[in-house]
Amino acid sequence: MISVSQKIKVASSHLLRSQMELDVEDYGLKGIGDLCNRILARYAEFPVPDATQLAIDDILYKNIPPLQFSLSKTGESFANYANNLGTARNVKVAALCRYYFESYVNLPRGKRECFIFHDDLNKLLNAIEKRVNVTLNYRGEVKNVSPCFLAFSPSQVRAYVVVCGGDTNKPIPNRFYSLRLCHIRGVAADLESSAYHCENFDLSHQADLYREHFDPFLCYGQNVKVRFTEKGAERYNKLVTNRPKVIAMDNACDKTPAKMDCAEVRGAGDYTFECSEKLAKIYFPQFLAEAEILEPRELRLWFKEEFEKAGKVYCG
Repeated sequence: MISVSQKIKVASSHLLRSQMELDVEDYGLKGIGDLCNRILARYAEFPVPDATQLAIDDILYKNIPPLQFSLSKTGESFANYANNLGTARNVKVAALCRYYFESYVNLPRGKRECFIFHDDLNKLLNAIEKRVNVTLNYRGEVKNVSPCFLAFSPSQVRAYVVVCGGDTNKPIPNRFYSLRLCHIRGVAADLESSAYHCENFDLSHQADLYREHFDPFLCYGQNVKVRFTEKGAERYNKLVTNRPKVIAMDNACDKTPAKMDCAEVRGAGDYTFECSEKLAKIYFPQFLAEAEILEPRELRLWFKEEFEKAGKVYCG
């Protein structure tokens, strides 16, 4: 028999353990026990296991440290279910836990993020449906925004909520933000409000464009022009993480932009990227002098000031 507060030890594969530990770190959870309890609290959302899924011999995992945790109050329903199943089918609690942990890990990572943070996600989805604003805490900062839609990174490993802010002094693209779901806390809907992104056609249309052409940095419709040296071009072709899409290159003779549809650049020259300023500030500083930001002017000045600050650090 199993009860709340009881310690449970689950033999597991190295892959299962490593994936769960990765999620604990990435999602900012309290520990492996926190994740285990979140999964078991929602065991009913997974298919009921059959005998073959519970019959794996624990000796297969004897050289791997087991998952150990104490069942919290949220697992009371699971405890009753496990006890009934144990009586009816002689099922071991550890084997049942392993089945649900494996079912969780087999979800795409972005879906796992939605699974873990389903409470706040449901509030956000409800606000999207009702077209109202919410107050939420994001990385320690309180924001009042209107949630527009849920989206996933191209590789389906992260979940994002695109929101629109209420600052009417900002250009329309700058009123939209892409927030990582696992960093959102304390969602509270204002049911008397009207969603910011539904204020007018331009805002609503911009939200639709971001939904259709989503990327985590909301680059669609924003361009950055960069001059590469030969080394800079080589580096761009190698640095694929968060790499902005190249859309044009200035012709060497008449300097008119030639449209491009490829993943890599063709050597030194001036290139135009589909890239937001936020992404540019993350991606291009690693090029140092091998990439010069040409446009927009405000972004060029930001790079100039940041590199001057860095230069002063090394002057001593």
